[in-house]
Amino acid sequence: MSVVARSKTGKTTFLEALIPELKDRGLRVAVVKHHHHTSSFDTPGKDTHRLAEAGADLVLGISPVQVASFSQEIGSDDLDAVIANRCAGYDLVLTEGYKRGDFPKIEVHRSERSNELLCDFDEMLALVTDAEWDADVPQFALDDAPGVASLLVEWLEPVETNPSPADLRFNIWFEDDGEVVASRWRMDLLAAIDQHGSITSGAEAMGVPYRVAWKKIHEMEERLGERLLETQTGGTEGGGAQLTEVGAAWVARMHSFCDRADQALNEISHDVFDRP
Repeated sequence: MSVVARSKTGKTTFLEALIPELKDRGLRVAVVKHHHHTSSFDTPGKDTHRLAEAGADLVLGISPVQVASFSQEIGSDDLDAVIANRCAGYDLVLTEGYKRGDFPKIEVHRSERSNELLCDFDEMLALVTDAEWDADVPQFALDDAPGVASLLVEWLEPVETNPSPADLRFNIWFEDDGEVVASRWRMDLLAAIDQHGSITSGAEAMGVPYRVAWKKIHEMEERLGERLLETQTGGTEGGGAQLTEVGAAWVARMHSFCDRADQALNEISHDVFDRP
């Protein structure tokens, strides 16, 4: 799925909101960023760039929270081949850009940037916009990442008349008036923050930006009407965060619920399909 937009429309900002919503719904998401120039992603002067320039076929940069790979590859402009080689095992691959590619597209449009669209309606799975268009295409507000995430889940897992029992895949989340209140992923985020002692470190461990983690926590607290985290501001010993009693109870109950649901659904699958 390609997410496309004119420059400075807010495409990356929208993706930052969309990806946690997709992860809330249990999807493993890969993102391919289109780099228009023939120059390297790696910054000249950095050790990784210098080693690649020296002729290494593969350079890996490793930190406590990330592994980055830079490789010299012929045919790296073949998007299908890159996705096949690099993104196997993910539920959804989002490409940022590639507006002329063949994949279904979500266009992000902001009226102050242009009164025209980049794509034809028949190319679009959805249109994210602050305007109204007379078209038979699902249209979402610029801040409606949850709505787009739900559409993508339906698109990825259409109702089958003869479903195959080969794989049992499911996720669990609680909603209030269409908004996610709690999910397995959000509870994992809270547990990571408590384990690492800060929102920053917990967010890094979960692979999301600090502001995304903080937004999800604020949403949960607001929708549940409960304080889930106690935070301390920085000082001589630095800031930190830990679960409140209510937060710890939510994490424990949600994990227990999901574990029991996993077991129950696998038993049902075994009874109905004669396989786990």
